[in-house]
Amino acid sequence: MARPNPLAAVTFAALAIVAAGCGSDDQPEAATSTTAAQVTTTTAAETTTSTAPTTTAPASVTMAGQTVTTARLRAIAAGLCEAAQQAGTDVSAAKHTFNTKSHDGLHLIARGLQDIDRPASATLLEAKQKVEGDFSNAAAGEQVATDLRTLSEVTKSGLARFNVSVDACPAT
Repeated sequence: MARPNPLAAVTFAALAIVAAGCGSDDQPEAATSTTAAQVTTTTAAETTTSTAPTTTAPASVTMAGQTVTTARLRAIAAGLCEAAQQAGTDVSAAKHTFNTKSHDGLHLIARGLQDIDRPASATLLEAKQKVEGDFSNAAAGEQVATDLRTLSEVTKSGLARFNVSVDACPAT
């Protein structure tokens, strides 16, 4: 029976370690995931061995069992600001913008909040209901704009629970 060559074994092990550590700078970025308070966020970041939490904005979040891009969430919030700007001069246009750009997304955000912060979910739904009441009762444009801005702030606060930041509506 032949004895294994110790030098060959050491050389093979060293090559295996070096090969595992090598990588091409051309490789695409890998997705990383962070979970906090039952909220899963995913970001695109370079692969590292660090276990420090990421400070970049998530590319998507999981809420109410769905993966939602932060771009979609920001579009929902932006729709509220757009509707608020329109409300001063055209409540009908504001209602259309609200219904097509934000309404369904607000339900999704509220369902996601329900899993982690039921009072925040309730606050969001109450603010949404107030805006819907304004539209149903033909409220004055100023009132609709005010209530849409309030809903926008509540939405912004709710999205912050998912580590998604959105801008406040511009002042008019």
